[in-house]
Amino acid sequence: MKTLKFLALSLASLITSQAFAVDFNSIIVENTKAQKELHAQVKESVKDVKIAALEQRNKYQVVADNDSTAINVKTEKDFLTFAKEKKQSKPSRLQNDKRLAQELKDLE
Repeated sequence: MKTLKFLALSLASLITSQAFAVDFNSIIVENTKAQKELHAQVKESVKDVKIAALEQRNKYQVVADNDSTAINVKTEKDFLTFAKEKKQSKPSRLQNDKRLAQELKDLE
């Protein structure tokens, strides 16, 4: 009697453990399928975006303007110079003093 109960319990636990394993395997299979589908969708969308970008790049935009006036914009001297050039172009203190003295002499 005890062995029959033990056998029934072990058989029941074996059946339930296999049922969980089957469910777990089916979840893995479903997840793999969903992952493959998602990968295919992403590949397709990336392909579409690349094609749209190439089409956008290949379009030519022509701007025609009959206005012959020029627009002059004031820019700073230091705008297109390198830092080294800025340092070298600065006059020294001695040169500034000489220039100031010369300007004061010219005023008299």
